[in-house]
Amino acid sequence: MNKKNISIIIFILFLSCKNHERFESEKEEFAIVTASILNSRKNPDLKSDIVGKFSFGSPIFINSKDSFEDTIDGEKGKWIKEKVTNGYIFSKYLIITSGSILKLKGVVDICNFPCGGSCFIPPGDLYLVGDFYIEIDDHMDYLPEDRTPCSTIRIGNWKQDKNEFQFSSPIKYAGFNGKNNHCRITFLSNLEKIGDKIILDHLKKPFNLKKMSDSKGTYYIINNKTIHDRSKYHEYCSEQSLHDKVIEVFDSYYIDEKIDRNNLFSNYSNKFNEKISE
Repeated sequence: MNKKNISIIIFILFLSCKNHERFESEKEEFAIVTASILNSRKNPDLKSDIVGKFSFGSPIFINSKDSFEDTIDGEKGKWIKEKVTNGYIFSKYLIITSGSILKLKGVVDICNFPCGGSCFIPPGDLYLVGDFYIEIDDHMDYLPEDRTPCSTIRIGNWKQDKNEFQFSSPIKYAGFNGKNNHCRITFLSNLEKIGDKIILDHLKKPFNLKKMSDSKGTYYIINNKTIHDRSKYHEYCSEQSLHDKVIEVFDSYYIDEKIDRNNLFSNYSNKFNEKISE
């Protein structure tokens, strides 16, 4: 075989590998899903079997040492191996980040709460995944209509300055609807057009959490709001009931909640799949 033929063979092999070039990285990262539903494939190919499905906002551990470059529908990206089902997900529908994981559980203490029709009471659970936050807010005390989501999820950037968390306006957000007291069944792709103003205004605003403490321990307040001593909540609520006074929301705040770092998606999925009874 002459040198010319050898060169041609090498060139053909190069072309055949170009569209499925393998990349390796030393650093473990996370993926946050930005599609309504993202399929995970057994192999890095659209024709491969589906081995998993992930909903909008899902945080997933990925193996960045196992990724392949590809082009789908004219969009260049990478197939990246996820560690939930060991399938491959396409990077066009992901936010990639790295770093630590923290969960802040949203708490709402309600006393004599009146609500007619639609109510939307933050805070929801807040996940800090790498450089990004994922916040889930649920509606309360009503049956959702087609134009109003029963829950919303927003994704944005965050940073910490001493005892304060600072959260940007979202870079992605979405809403979900439901039927028969079940939430998060229908993905609302046109939330921007049909959502109530109060919900859209809430979703678009940046916010901050400030670290505080009281007789019950550490907690985080929203946008520097003043709250009552949590240890006296039941006493205060009983007093309001006795005098037939009506207040809407007594207190809302966040507290630290431990999550299983090695099973991040399951932690999130269990929360997301909870039945929301209105």
